[in-house]
This record gives sequence, C-alpha cells and structure tokens, in this order.
Amino acid sequence: GAEGPGGPEFNEWATETAAKYGTNFLSSVSDLPDPAQPRVALISGRTADNPRLLGECIEAGCKCIYLEKPGAPTVEELQGMKDVAEEAGIEVLMGYNKNVCKYVRKTREFAETVPDSHVTFVSNNAYENTPESLGECFERNAEGMLKNM
Repeated sequence: GAEGPGGPEFNEWATETAAKYGTNFLSSVSDLPDPAQPRVALISGRTADNPRLLGECIEAGCKCIYLEKPGAPTVEELQGMKDVAEEAGIEVLMGYNKNVCKYVRKTREFAETVPDSHVTFVSNNAYENTPESLGECFERNAEGMLKNM
C-alpha cells in the first residue's frame, strides 16, 4: 500500500515519472482512457486474478494480451479465457515475464530506434531476493504456487 514498505518511494517515483513522461498510474484497468490506437496489455498478476484481468483488458480495447504463465488456477479457467479471447478476436500470448525474456530484449531494441522513447519494466516480487525469503515464499504456498499466485 501507499504507506507500507516501499510505498512512499513508489509514489515519489510515480509522480516524477508522470510529470516527465506523461505516464498514467491507475488503480484499475477500467480507469484507462479510451485507446487512441491499438492497445496491448501485459498481465502479470496473481494467477487467481488473471481470468478477471483478461476480461477487463478485452473490455478496455486491448487487441493483444501477453499473459504470464500459468495464466489461471485451473485448466477449465484457461479454456474459458481462450474461448472469450477467441470470441472477441483477441490475440493472447503466454510466457514468462522476466527481464531476460526475448520480448523484453526486443522491446528495448525497438525503443532504441525511437527518439526520446522510454521503457521501464518493474517487478512486483513481494519478497527480498535472498535464499531465506525465497524459501519462505515456497513454504507460504506449500499447497501449490499455481493455486496462490
């Protein structure tokens, strides 16, 4: 949250970024302005939220959606998401969202060809990058990360 660890620093960064680049920081997909051109979405949230987020992105006018794996808590939900996307004529790509992925490299390479462009990727890992914290993450999700994440 805004007052929790990292919250004030994020808010400061968001204010600076909005002023410098005109970036919008919104609370919900439904808060997006109407698209002036084709819109792309990258869904990298909790797995349980992804079916809802995919629907919201389609409603927001996204034409292509990159969905971080595993995509949904169950195969049935994934199938439902596939059906909704196909019915809407939306392309959905699934992969693993990390800075070493090919799409990130290609995005950065493309950005280098566009004067004054700026691309920022932010990871939302809620744990410190230490062996102890990673172990705690797996312990906290002992019944299955697919179920909780």
